[in-house]
Amino acid sequence: MSDTLAASISGLHVRLGGRPILKGVDLAVGRGELYGLLGRNGAGKTTAMRCLLGFLPFQQGKVEMFGVSATRLSRLPQAYGIGLDPPGMDDSLTLRQNLEVACIRGGLSRQNHTDSQGRVHRGVDDVLDLVGLSHRQHNRGDRLSHGQGRRAAVARALLGAPELLVLDEPLSGLDPEGVERLLDLFRTLCQDLGVTVILSSHHLREVEHVCDRVGIIEDGETLLEGEVASLLAASGDRLRIEAGQADRVREILSSATGVVGPPEQRHGGFEVRVQESFDPVATLQKLVDAGAEVSAFERERASLIDVFHQALEQAS
Repeated sequence: MSDTLAASISGLHVRLGGRPILKGVDLAVGRGELYGLLGRNGAGKTTAMRCLLGFLPFQQGKVEMFGVSATRLSRLPQAYGIGLDPPGMDDSLTLRQNLEVACIRGGLSRQNHTDSQGRVHRGVDDVLDLVGLSHRQHNRGDRLSHGQGRRAAVARALLGAPELLVLDEPLSGLDPEGVERLLDLFRTLCQDLGVTVILSSHHLREVEHVCDRVGIIEDGETLLEGEVASLLAASGDRLRIEAGQADRVREILSSATGVVGPPEQRHGGFEVRVQESFDPVATLQKLVDAGAEVSAFERERASLIDVFHQALEQAS
């Protein structure tokens, strides 16, 4: 199966200084996917990425990129771009000079061109424009804000014609406009050009609507992995009801089709998880017919935050 994947990690264990950092990380990223590696700060996302890129040794597991072991990436025919945390800019050089140096080191042209296979290779001007930093190109590395440094790292990763981008916290420190710009860029790269993008983040809300698949890591372990739509559907929406006759409300909800688990009393009302099969109209009618005096009946769509919290509860 590995030859069909852009990146794969299986049973990854890492110890640093005798301390376990990763205790079982698994992920599978298909070609052309926008994949979110999600979790809280310190969960192990950066360590897993560095192992994928061959930067860190690991004690157990299998790590591959395009079917090639992370220990032999020098033999990889596919080009890939990297944006790590911290960005690693030379503060004595301007942003433009940093990108030009990256071109020289990587044997890349500083100008856009198309190769014999029809692939567009991006030059310095193009990547600066894509991330919205053309107006900062003559700023030294130490004059870039935290968010601009993140965008600069993405620009450097885009140089040439990478088939895979591995980006560590590219959205950190960005304002809402910057976040939207990069997410739109990642979406376009995947959908229009077939580039695979792996991005780590602890901002679950921001990536929920653009990622095809996600893996969630907590305390060095993969809690779950799957398609975003499937994970949201399995999580179930949140239904909140405020009404009188608590016993009758509980009875009606407990017997309704599509209700997951027993209803819980919270904030002066009831909360319960419901699946797609749940019929809100029929349930509301039963509550009204029972004289429950309903004052609130609100259905909130499931989010990746809900998925994450449920995974934590199940793992504890």
